[in-house]
Amino acid sequence: MPEKKVTVTIAAGKITVDPDSVQVKKAQDNVRWVCDTSEFTIDMPGFTVDHRRENGKHHGVSGTFPSVGKIKYNVSAPGAEMLDPDVDV
Repeated sequence: MPEKKVTVTIAAGKITVDPDSVQVKKAQDNVRWVCDTSEFTIDMPGFTVDHRRENGKHHGVSGTFPSVGKIKYNVSAPGAEMLDPDVDV
């Protein structure tokens, strides 16, 4: 299962992700969000994202995506304004 990496940055009350839109293949790819500095939460309605800490970094890992389309999700972190990028399947 190929994994698409998204870097999450949290600084000065703002959250950014790079890339800001992720292209995945239906039923093949998953997404791993990684932040070096702070805990964060990915809220993707209808999907489960596993949040954990590995090697001093914070991770959120999705499963694969069963259908084609654009999926909006939210990234939140304590003390930061919520961000709402997408995953394109």
